[in-house]
Amino acid sequence: MECGGKMDKEVICPWCETRGVPELRTLKKEDCSVRERRCRKCGRVLAAYLQEEGDFMRKIRKFSN
Repeated sequence: MECGGKMDKEVICPWCETRGVPELRTLKKEDCSVRERRCRKCGRVLAAYLQEEGDFMRKIRKFSN
């Protein structure tokens, strides 16, 4: 999904093990806005954080052996 001109990274869903770009949603709550990233196949939440925290997800790196 494109956000701010950049494409989100592909991730592997820990529940259904599908590789893909997560769906990004912004939910309006009573006191704030929450951004969610969900698996496009199973619909489970991969990440959720306050919109005010910014889009830090692209900066997170994954290390594996």
